[in-house]
Amino acid sequence: MTQTRAGRTAHGAHVRDDKRGGSAGPHHATKAGLPGLTYEQLRSQAFTATSRGVRLPASVADSPRARWAAALLLLPPQSVLSHISAAQALDLPLPWRLQVSSRIHVSTPRDVPRPRRRDITTHHTDLTPAERGSLGGLPITSPARTYVDMAALLGHADLVALGDVVLRDHRVSQDELREVALRRGRYPGRGRAVKAIDWLDPGAESPRESHLRVLLRQARLPRPDVNGVIVSAAGLFLARGDLVFRRERVIVEYDGEVHAPMEQRAKDAARRARLREHGWIVVEVVGSDMHHPARVIARVRSALLDGSARTLLRH
Repeated sequence: MTQTRAGRTAHGAHVRDDKRGGSAGPHHATKAGLPGLTYEQLRSQAFTATSRGVRLPASVADSPRARWAAALLLLPPQSVLSHISAAQALDLPLPWRLQVSSRIHVSTPRDVPRPRRRDITTHHTDLTPAERGSLGGLPITSPARTYVDMAALLGHADLVALGDVVLRDHRVSQDELREVALRRGRYPGRGRAVKAIDWLDPGAESPRESHLRVLLRQARLPRPDVNGVIVSAAGLFLARGDLVFRRERVIVEYDGEVHAPMEQRAKDAARRARLREHGWIVVEVVGSDMHHPARVIARVRSALLDGSARTLLRH
């Protein structure tokens, strides 16, 4: 499993596990207190109650990783972060409503009693050793298992965007994803998880690019090369394109840099002009365009028809 540096998550929070001692991590608040901390101190404003019997230093109470560690403190040792919490920890792309979710999701074996905690959602499931991992000292589901679990919570386009990152950043293969998805048998999202695997591409460089690719494929347009290299007739490098339709010589690019510096905008404009000089049709899609998917599809379809006509004339 891909890991960040020990003790640091993608959210940038440093927190020591309670097992290592000290006051930086979560604590089980008992009547006896802890070495160096009385029960009254644990219940003071210097600590935040994250769950029944668990106290977290107020200075790190807003840290996702600190809350994950606190949630796991009183759970069975077989418990692992999973679902939304695992996706957040692995820095996988999520819709905004899930990015900001503070509820903690864990998975435990089926034969372990389901704990009842106000801030925790527990999923009963069986995990293979390969589906378990560790991130900064916290037990967590593997990227492949996290993809499969999230299939029940995401729509097709968002699942493809998440899966693209699993392939690209965590070096997971589509065959591995399929094996994990099929091993579980029947579960919510199984069909969506399996279907989306064939739509994934590790070449995608942003969730918005993934969403655009899904939109065009759902419109039954040809399948493009993702971030393909484009060269001139003489073999000289011209550019890399987000979505490259080689037969029609059409490039579709998602431009999310609304506030890009003028220097970068000038470079992008010169690059696109160079591509057009070499006979490529460039379709630019910006963020606001995605609110009008039918228009985007119509523009790309028109460019592909134009490109096909040009190809016929050349031959």
